[in-house]
Amino acid sequence: MAEAARARRELLSAADNGQLRPTSRVLTVNQLLDLYLDGLDADERLSAKTRFDYRHYADSYVRPHLGTHKVRDVTTQLVIAWQRRLTQSGGTKKGKPLAPNTVHLARSPLSGAFKMAQSTGIIGTNPLAKVPRPAARRSVAKHWTPEQAREFLALMEGDRTYPIWAFLLGSGLRIGELVWLRWTNVDMTRKKVRIVEFASTLGWDLRPSAGKSRDAVRTIDLDDGLLGVLRLQRSRQAVERLAKIDYEESEYVFTRPGGGATRRRTRKALPPRGIGCAAVRLESTTRTDRNVQHEVAAQL
Repeated sequence: MAEAARARRELLSAADNGQLRPTSRVLTVNQLLDLYLDGLDADERLSAKTRFDYRHYADSYVRPHLGTHKVRDVTTQLVIAWQRRLTQSGGTKKGKPLAPNTVHLARSPLSGAFKMAQSTGIIGTNPLAKVPRPAARRSVAKHWTPEQAREFLALMEGDRTYPIWAFLLGSGLRIGELVWLRWTNVDMTRKKVRIVEFASTLGWDLRPSAGKSRDAVRTIDLDDGLLGVLRLQRSRQAVERLAKIDYEESEYVFTRPGGGATRRRTRKALPPRGIGCAAVRLESTTRTDRNVQHEVAAQL
């Protein structure tokens, strides 16, 4: 990474001093992406999550179609054809068309790489500048009603993951806040929980994050229902600790069967599992109407 950062700084410095020789005749899109993405990793100007996503989009949607092209040969017409191909049959999911939102994201690493190439004098004009981004489709998130949430919790009652779902639906925490919640940040006497640690997904792995917003660090109140869920979780942890010889001790509230923090991403959607409603994304539970959360918590 140190070498990548140095190469990127030398490139920018040479451009500023007017010493850079145009290299677009030999430089390929793959090489330009490597220079740009390695530089981002070295500089750490973007979050680890964003840098991971940029590499994923580049590897999945840019390199297979444009990677071997010389930078000088990438024209506005070629970019338009590339975007059209992605929307028609260019996806990695069994060749299915990509949604406009995904194509918009796929442009991000390519756009950044060509902006760097233009600013450093490798190219004179940016071919992406005149290509409109696909119009994003606005979608309405699916939320459960209080009845559907209670039905799901009733179905999950007795499962070891029940406290996770109950606390998630009743508190409104994000997934990344829930999985790394520690007992040291839970005050059951004052009925308070301090949210100070956050997890973000890099592929299937969980990594530390700064949170979703400026007010991510906060304190939430606990009602009697959520207190009951935490007591249930503590008692189940005690049972699992006694049942497993090599139990991994930790301060985390919601742990794996063998102890320790969750380190891998869970499934994205809650399965219907026989209840009369469609599956919803886990992320959607955090956006559930507050009235729904209060009603669910009251029934815990």
